[in-house]
Amino acid sequence: MFRNYIKIAWRNLLKNKLSGFITISGLAIGLAACMLILFYVAHERSYDKFHTDAERIYAVEAQVNMAGDTIYMNSMNSTVAALTENASPAVSSSLRLKEEYKPIILKSSQQPNTQFSEKNFSYADTNFFDFFSFKIVKGTTGAVLSKPYSLVLTEDMAKKYFGTQNPIGETISVKKDSTYLFTVTGVMENMPSNSSIHPDFVASISSMPTMIEHQIDFDSDVFRLGSFPTYLKLNSAEAVKSVEKTMQDLSVQGNPSATDVYRLSALIDRHLNVRGSSTPKYLSIFPLIAVLILILALVNYLSLSTARATLRSKEIGVRKVNGATRKSVAFQFYVESMLYVVLAFLVSVVLSIVLKPWFFGILDIQIDASFFLNSSFLSILVGLLLFTILATGFYPALVMSAFNPIENLRSSLASKMRGARLRKVCTTVQFVIAIVLLVSGVIIHQQLNYVRGVDTGLKRSDLLMLPLQKTMGTNSTPFRNEIEKLSVVTNTAVTQYPIYKGYNMFFASSEEIPEGTGLPILAVDKDFFETLGVIWDSQPEDEHFFTNKEQVIINEAAISKFKLGANPIGESLTFGNSSREIVGVVKDFHFETLDAPINALALFVKSKTTGTTDILGKSGGCLYVRFQPDTDVQILVTNIESIYSKYDTASPFEYQFLDDAFDAMFRSEERLSQVFTLFIILAMIIAGMGLFALATFSAQQRIKEIGIRKVLGASVVQLTALLSLDFMKLVLLAFLIASPIAWYFMHEWLQDFSYKTVIHWWVFLGAGLGALLLAVLTVSTQAIKTAIANPVKSLRTD
Repeated sequence: MFRNYIKIAWRNLLKNKLSGFITISGLAIGLAACMLILFYVAHERSYDKFHTDAERIYAVEAQVNMAGDTIYMNSMNSTVAALTENASPAVSSSLRLKEEYKPIILKSSQQPNTQFSEKNFSYADTNFFDFFSFKIVKGTTGAVLSKPYSLVLTEDMAKKYFGTQNPIGETISVKKDSTYLFTVTGVMENMPSNSSIHPDFVASISSMPTMIEHQIDFDSDVFRLGSFPTYLKLNSAEAVKSVEKTMQDLSVQGNPSATDVYRLSALIDRHLNVRGSSTPKYLSIFPLIAVLILILALVNYLSLSTARATLRSKEIGVRKVNGATRKSVAFQFYVESMLYVVLAFLVSVVLSIVLKPWFFGILDIQIDASFFLNSSFLSILVGLLLFTILATGFYPALVMSAFNPIENLRSSLASKMRGARLRKVCTTVQFVIAIVLLVSGVIIHQQLNYVRGVDTGLKRSDLLMLPLQKTMGTNSTPFRNEIEKLSVVTNTAVTQYPIYKGYNMFFASSEEIPEGTGLPILAVDKDFFETLGVIWDSQPEDEHFFTNKEQVIINEAAISKFKLGANPIGESLTFGNSSREIVGVVKDFHFETLDAPINALALFVKSKTTGTTDILGKSGGCLYVRFQPDTDVQILVTNIESIYSKYDTASPFEYQFLDDAFDAMFRSEERLSQVFTLFIILAMIIAGMGLFALATFSAQQRIKEIGIRKVLGASVVQLTALLSLDFMKLVLLAFLIASPIAWYFMHEWLQDFSYKTVIHWWVFLGAGLGALLLAVLTVSTQAIKTAIANPVKSLRTD
């Protein structure tokens, strides 16, 4: 019987090729969009869950209050892990992990003349591979980090440094304050894409006390903040509160006046709780888009299936007269729906595979191929398939199985069926969703353009940033001098960090704010102000102010934060044990994200010579190069790279335009805009295909009416308007419903921005006209075809 139903369904599909193609294509597009979003959402929600004891692993965090400012820290002193583990029986094990915050230079024994700059270099305790579930492929899990200067590297890094040779026992030199020789003791699998911990190199933490640069990290045995991200594995998740109390008690024992609040953060939640991350925003919006697109596809299927039902009423009548039960008829249509859905599902899998690289490229993420084959994700896809089969088959089976066989055999039944009202509702719902997505996409694009046009207080155009490592060393001065000799270069400047990419944080106080509070600090040279176009509010009277180390420049926001006078020149700020006189004030400019108002800022200004040698030469920093507006940028970059290669062969040449660095802050909104564009196109395609099929069906149902009207003198324009008018009314109704819905959601979304665009009325009007234009083009094509047909053919049988 089941096989027979499949044959009938297949024959109906071949008999109605256009309708079948539109039905399957619309459903496939909707499912493909849903799958792409499921790929992303499932991956983001799976972070760190692959660890055996993931539910029991927590990271130690601290909430620090400084004069009303709250700062969250996730790095502890070197003794916090052991102190907590020893003091609390609820802690089964602990782990310290430290990542190098700047790239370091590595060189292998197999390639002594080739060195690489690496970013993901970490130090960990001996139990790293027992604590986490990262797999060792060469070496012994418990022994690979047991000795000082032991090193474990990933399979990719092993291939990079040693090719096909076994790296165990080989050495890699690490260049820091001195050159240290590490022995490779193990090789681990590449880090999974859904891991929040992703070092390429893991060195034994016991190496650090003998490394000059890291000796300061072990200078105290008191429970307090430090430089080690610290993880605890609890005996059970219910012990969190007791362990937090233990940590608080340990903090007070070490410092009775301590006010820091220590807490535990679940490892499996950390990826979605990263402050400033755009991921939670995506995970709240994308599932909603997936649901809307899927509803759009399901409604499209439902609308077309009820239309097909009117053409098969006599078939059902004959089946029932011959003894078919309602149950068997319902099952037949469920089988037919299953065939359509399975075909659509297979097409959607192909579409999602084709679109996956582009979609993930927009989101700037990498997902391991193995993730798509794990049982959890495959079960999600199977669930989606079963849900779609049930959702698409329920109503057609219910309606068709309820047909009265006597009524079904009457020739006038098609005109009496009540499916027309449902199809109107379906069409309206389709265009409500399409218009909501269209309005949302336009407003997101407007917001992106708006924030890009915000005056940041800096001259961002024609400015190149060159991040330099300390490997430049004493060559920093001749390198800068040679850059300045280029004919198109007008100015250069130095800062410790590139703008928008970091700053130092000092504790500062004033007479009115005696309690120390966090104050961002930028170390710059004297040319910083002219090169970046910083505007003075009160310029220093002494043009050589930068030669005095006891002076400081602040911005306007610092005046209000520290309750200074309207003209604070001559007042002082205290940084630790030293006091600095305020000698100048600059207008506020954005040096970090635009998500918040401009923060207070202090500038430690050095002379050009000192800035070049101390900042660039000793610790590494950023060299800004301003060039003439009509410069051939590619030639300039090539010339600078050529100069760079003469002075620093240890670190790769990198550059970025300040405009690009600014735009990168809005990558989240840009990605959201691109994703919306994709799904707007898909929504319009699905809605248009469904409307075309319904217009075709409507024209077929009214073909004799059109023939009579044409014989009686109706023109093609009149007939086209007649066939199109009903659909235009539905689009207008959809517009009226969609507009307030879109306004509400976009209004709420914009509240997250400090700088936000205005929602204009013409956006809604434009979206409505766009949907109307789509409907007109779709419907009128079929309407005109029907209107110009020879009426003799349609009336011949009557």
